Parts: sequence; C-alpha cells; structure tokens
Amino acid sequence: MFTFKRSGVLTAIGAAAASVVLAAPSAVAAPTSWTITPTGNFKGSAGVTVLTDNNGNKIQCATSAASGSAPTSPVAGSPAKLASISAISFNSPCTGPFSSTWTVTTTPPWEIWGLDYAAGAGTNSTGQVTGEIRAIKAKVSGSSILGPCTFDVTGKVAAKYNNPTAGGSNGTLNTAGGGLTLSIANKVGGGCGIVGTTASFQGLYTIISTATNKSPVISG
Repeated sequence: MFTFKRSGVLTAIGAAAASVVLAAPSAVAAPTSWTITPTGNFKGSAGVTVLTDNNGNKIQCATSAASGSAPTSPVAGSPAKLASISAISFNSPCTGPFSSTWTVTTTPPWEIWGLDYAAGAGTNSTGQVTGEIRAIKAKVSGSSILGPCTFDVTGKVAAKYNNPTAGGSNGTLNTAGGGLTLSIANKVGGGCGIVGTTASFQGLYTIISTATNKSPVISG
C-alpha cells in the first residue's frame, strides 16, 4: 500500500517552479532618464514618404522636411517626450491612384516620444530608441478622375531613431512598421469613395542638429 505525502509533493512542485523562474531571463526595464546630445534645434529631411490606407491606396510624396527642438538633458520619464516637431511639410503635388494629385497640410506641433532604448542596436549598431510620433494632425486634399477629395489624418505612428556612427551625421528616424495606424475622418468629395478609414505612414528622416550640423545621439 502506497502512502500519499501531500507536503512532499508540494515541496517538489515548489522547487521545480522556483527553478523555472530563476532560469527565465529578467525583464529589461525601460529607461527612467534620457540623454540627448546636443539638445536644441534640429532639422529633418526625407526622400519618398508614403501614406497607405487600409484599402491599399498609396499617396507618395517625393520629399519631406521637418524642424523642431529637443529639450535640455536629462529628460526624465518612461515614456518621455524627447522632441517637439514645430514644422513639417511634404512636397506638392504628391501622387496617388487614378492619376490623382494631393496636397498635405500639417498642423504642428507633433511630438517624438521615447519608449525604450537598446545599446548597440539599430542601423549603425550605435544604439536605437524605440518610440512614437504622437499628436499627428494633417489635412489631405486632392483630385482625380473620380473627383475631388479632402480628408483629415490624425493619431500616432511607431518610430525608431538610429544613432549616428561615431563622428558621423547619419542618425535616422524611421517610421516604417510598428503596428500603429492613423485615423482617416471627415472625408468630403466624390473622389473619397475609395479612401479607407485608417492609414500607415512610411518615411526615413535624416536628423541633423542645426548647432553642430551632426546628428544628435540619444541614449537611455
């Protein structure tokens, strides 16, 4: 006859659970303080940018330019507001489906927020900030063979800032991917029939400090 010893079984289970917990990697905490060098005014420039709605329609602009400022370091918080975009423009006309042409009018400020930082990561292996561009607000107006169309775009997009190479000036802010979508609303005009309700935004901006003519280095 076997005797069931409950205390012994529970002890064994507890020991096994503890070994699993100890073997699991510890979570990496997000930064509580951020350093930006240099701070102050910056400018950004991009080649082709693409706004793609959930129906697959694409509006492409050949170039884009932005300017703004970064606060004095260190910046506390997690997440933290790392910069404010005071102006952003897209070349006109931008092009879209059905021989359409478009003008994008933005309403700043937009905000750049840092969520996490990985040393040794990114395009240049010199550190990468994972974050978001928030408070996006723009009006898109155009016309095509389907007629005129105007709509508003608002929300936020995921972004990653890749630090420059040592001594270089090629720090980049990349908005490709990330799973966040912008909202499309207030559609007016017959040409809006094909326009969706959400959109993604893709652009690669080179960021330069106006004081040093080099890209800022951000770490957390």
